[in-house]
Amino acid sequence: MKKVNYLFILFAVLFGLSILSISLQSANKNKMAGNSKLMSGKFYVAKEILPDHSVYPLLMIVDRVRLELADSEKKTYLLVAYGNRRLFYSKKLLEKGNQTLALTTVNKATKYINQALAESIILLEQSPSRKEEHKELAFFVLKNLDEHTKFFIDHKDQFSGEEKVIIESLSLQSSSLAEKLYSLIETN
Repeated sequence: MKKVNYLFILFAVLFGLSILSISLQSANKNKMAGNSKLMSGKFYVAKEILPDHSVYPLLMIVDRVRLELADSEKKTYLLVAYGNRRLFYSKKLLEKGNQTLALTTVNKATKYINQALAESIILLEQSPSRKEEHKELAFFVLKNLDEHTKFFIDHKDQFSGEEKVIIESLSLQSSSLAEKLYSLIETN
């Protein structure tokens, strides 16, 4: 089984490096040709790599590999971290006026938080011997969910009607998972 994991990691690294190489080559070609796409934000130097950056797919691959290799508890922490990072990216994209990409990014952030909620539920249901540790993790996830909910409230006016429906649907899923998690915490 470990050989499969190592092969997967090797494949992911090679795939990521090939994407990085192709992105950098195309950016250099565009720069030499005087293409204005370069100025539109597809390839830029900044402190953080937002989803509109050409190197972003490499970051996503690294995130996926880390998730696949993590145990349930570490995976839950990673899911929260990735959700929070994408929430931050959504704010930055809204500041740049890119509502479409901000919407897909906030959707991914919410999916990560929902997955962390689901993982916390599973941990509480399946590991009664480590109940207190898992309760702490559950409260950590719920606290971070509050930040995502605050984001929806603060930024909902920046999205159109159809986009609001998507966000509200994901938010309802979060609420449902949070209710189940709270009930598990109270019964344990």
